[in-house]
Amino acid sequence: MTDTIFEPQFDITPRIRHALEEIERHSWLVENMLIMPKHQAWIRREVQVRRAAGTTRIEGASLDEAEVGRLVSRQPSGNLTEDERANLNAIEAYEFVDYLSDQTDIPIDELVIRQLNRYFMRGAAETLTPGTYRKGQNMVGDFTPPDQGDVPARMRSFALWLREDDETHPVLKAGIAHIHFVAIHPFWDGNGRTARALATLVLQRSKFGFKKLLSIESDLFELWDHYRSAIQRTLGSRFMAEYDATAWLEFFVSMMQAHAGRITGRLTDWHRIMQEFHDDMAEFGLAQRQVDVLAFALSSGIVARSDYIEITGVSPVTASRDLAMLVRKGLLVSEGETRARVYRPVRKVTQDTGDGPR
Repeated sequence: MTDTIFEPQFDITPRIRHALEEIERHSWLVENMLIMPKHQAWIRREVQVRRAAGTTRIEGASLDEAEVGRLVSRQPSGNLTEDERANLNAIEAYEFVDYLSDQTDIPIDELVIRQLNRYFMRGAAETLTPGTYRKGQNMVGDFTPPDQGDVPARMRSFALWLREDDETHPVLKAGIAHIHFVAIHPFWDGNGRTARALATLVLQRSKFGFKKLLSIESDLFELWDHYRSAIQRTLGSRFMAEYDATAWLEFFVSMMQAHAGRITGRLTDWHRIMQEFHDDMAEFGLAQRQVDVLAFALSSGIVARSDYIEITGVSPVTASRDLAMLVRKGLLVSEGETRARVYRPVRKVTQDTGDGPR
């Protein structure tokens, strides 16, 4: 086949139009909401965990968000389980996504897509050829992707559209990027994870990046049955060059609408919670760095010594001394021993709109 630009087929239904209007409204609210850079960085750490846990659980991993949070906090080395490796790979992949989101001079092309797959598949068997297009036919449940010989040209056509299309609404473009990548299924493994990361990258390159607080992977995991059904209804049982993406886009933008609302609610509650927290902490006579770490622990539910060092910039000795003091004051409780030790806040966060940006 000759190299031509991919042309997606879809209709903008009333349902899609309404969802896009709501997403626009939430995007404006989030972009104009004042939040301290360090607080935004802390929430992004939570988002990293949500993304990793969500995208790997869709593929069958068993670690939930709390377990992935503990995994990241203790910075494991040596032998890792398959689920642990998959989640650490996902953390790296999304760090790459966040980096690329600010590098607008780097096009979202085949090189970027190949590298994303390499991150997700790091440590996989060589026969799975991470970052290299498959040399054979694969199956996705009952769906048959295009023949291996068509994959390079399909991907060139797709990448050309990703790079040059500036007319499609960015949220629709992200949804189309996801479904079309799944349709081609260019790699032996890691296609679903790569598709979801690609959608996030497209969104974060646009005005709908929500300050890099998106974690649509968590929502897609929670909506797994609907997610799978929307893909199946759109693609059918065999790859077709001209399929109608409308059904998928109705699902995708509805999910994004709900997700955007949760981010708005999370940030609104954050201001209230932090104000109440600082009022509560006034009586303890703490240094600012100690208040900062307690606020981080209150937000994330857990803090390790490595977190303390990263957040405050103090030495390991000072971090250990401060954490021990906060335990003695009854503000933190410790769990585990030595290198695996983590700390949890005594006060629990209560929120009106859920448990964080999802």
